[in-house]
Amino acid sequence: MNVILRKSLLLLGLLVTLAEAEDTYFTSYHFMGSGNCIRCHNGMTDSYGNDMSIETAWSSTMMANSSKDPMWRAKVRSEINRNPHLEGVINDKCTRCHAPMANVEAHSSGDEIAIFGDGFLNPSNAHHDEALNGVSCTLCHQVKESSKLGTLAGMSGGYEVDDSRSIYGQYGDVFAGPMMNNLNYTIRQSDHISASKMCASCHNLKTPYVDENGNVLSTTSESEFPEQMPYSEWEHSSYAQSKSCQDCHMKRVDGVRISMRPNWANTPRDGFAQHMFVGGNVLLLDILKNNKSALEVTADNFDTTIAKAGEMLQSAAAIEVLQSSLQQGTLDVALRISSTTGHKLPTSFPSRRAFVHFKVTNAAGSVVFESGRVNADGSIEGADADSDAAAYEPHYDLIDSADQVQIYETIMQNNLGDVTYTLLRGMGYKKDNRILPAGFDKATASADIRVHGGAENDTDFIGGSDTLSYRVSGLPEGSYRVEAELLYQPVSYAFAQDMFSDSSAEASAFRSMYDASAMKTAQIAAATFDVEGSGGAPLPACSDGIDNDGDGLADLADPGCADSADDDETDAVTTATPEPLPECSDGIDNDGDGKTDLQDPSCSDASDNDETYPLKRRGGK
Repeated sequence: MNVILRKSLLLLGLLVTLAEAEDTYFTSYHFMGSGNCIRCHNGMTDSYGNDMSIETAWSSTMMANSSKDPMWRAKVRSEINRNPHLEGVINDKCTRCHAPMANVEAHSSGDEIAIFGDGFLNPSNAHHDEALNGVSCTLCHQVKESSKLGTLAGMSGGYEVDDSRSIYGQYGDVFAGPMMNNLNYTIRQSDHISASKMCASCHNLKTPYVDENGNVLSTTSESEFPEQMPYSEWEHSSYAQSKSCQDCHMKRVDGVRISMRPNWANTPRDGFAQHMFVGGNVLLLDILKNNKSALEVTADNFDTTIAKAGEMLQSAAAIEVLQSSLQQGTLDVALRISSTTGHKLPTSFPSRRAFVHFKVTNAAGSVVFESGRVNADGSIEGADADSDAAAYEPHYDLIDSADQVQIYETIMQNNLGDVTYTLLRGMGYKKDNRILPAGFDKATASADIRVHGGAENDTDFIGGSDTLSYRVSGLPEGSYRVEAELLYQPVSYAFAQDMFSDSSAEASAFRSMYDASAMKTAQIAAATFDVEGSGGAPLPACSDGIDNDGDGLADLADPGCADSADDDETDAVTTATPEPLPECSDGIDNDGDGKTDLQDPSCSDASDNDETYPLKRRGGK
């Protein structure tokens, strides 16, 4: 590819690096690519004939594409650009879980750990194939049982892979010969592979933070910023006694033949954990699906994975109507948002947010109140952060204005107490009102997972749910339809715009993909119901929130409104002074001779503008 073409593609944001798919059949000192697993672990089915292929299910997940994720690339580049003196720390920390095989092998061989330039994403790099294979089979299944698992030392990428080439699985009574003979791995049964503490290795992550001059302020692992802590959230909930991470994210199936070779190894196994690793990030799955060539993605199973992610989202929470009434023109509604997940909702990375869209329409179908309307670009009407990067929407117990929106999210703050979207500036949280899992006691939660902001003192914001009230005033008597939905965005508008402010090829590439996606927002739960009752004095047309004259403008935005008390939104009509009719057709006796218009002998026709009778000439008759 010539230099001019390559630069053109980069400027268009279509490519970050030269597209060259990895070799999934690679062999390194510790690992083998996922292609080596296909021969035995694809083509598997359960007793009903449903496809249980491990590599197929895994290939279109965020785990498989962790290093191809364009948001990850854009965010890492942004962090490096903002603190270039910490590039080595950033590269090591971020590849430990997003390109783990490359990280482990580079550490083992003493090679440089880098992502961009000549780093892992470069096809000529010795660890390119290992990096692009993501969180792959032989990485997870070689993480050994250790006393560190589930502790701070075993988190933030603190997993251990040794040189024994032991492959850990959930079944003990297996025939180990084929894997030993073909791949030089020894199968060993171990319960840790099915335990939540395995997931904590990467999904509990603490990161160092710096001041405005780039000086590292955190001094110990304990003092680092809790960027994402779903394992600790789960551990502090009632789910820790009933369900593991794998129980929800790797659905169990009975009657599965776990290997297709040799032919006689056909014993069906129960409790097989599907390798779909279902989450809720439909946005990035959609982007990976629609930009396969640019991102070097080879999987063809994204539609199935996206559908499963949608199902996961729709099982994550519910909306219950606790109370609704319309009395004397005031509509009161109380909703309970209940979580059915084993960690905070939304979970993990601080780009994510869930929010309530609440809409009231009258019998004619006109919207009389709306809070949380989302735009096509991902911004939310009324959300302070989406119009001001230094601001954020507080936690609400009561919403009575259309510019108030209940958003469940984390808002990071730096050492100066200012809002930040730079991970390395994140020292703590100004706000964390994400919906808590059942059994979560916010009063006894550790500092890493505590509630921050107004939700801390909200007495009905408790483990498992939040109760939220809405009040709409000034409604006339009648029937109203109320629609409430809990929506989810893997990447908030403000977080995305902060990344897009960077002048990098990675930011440009991600922006074009983000803008093109129609899956920026997904629904988690919804409730629709009708309310009717007595009305009050209707609000003036210029303060009722309705476009009364149908010109696309409402209230004071309409030029027909003089002030908020004006009860007529119709634009003033300017009437031009009409041209006067000719004197001979205006119905007036203009010359006072007792004769009008054509009755007057001085009028030659109706267009004659002089009704005056002509004077006789001197000497005439």
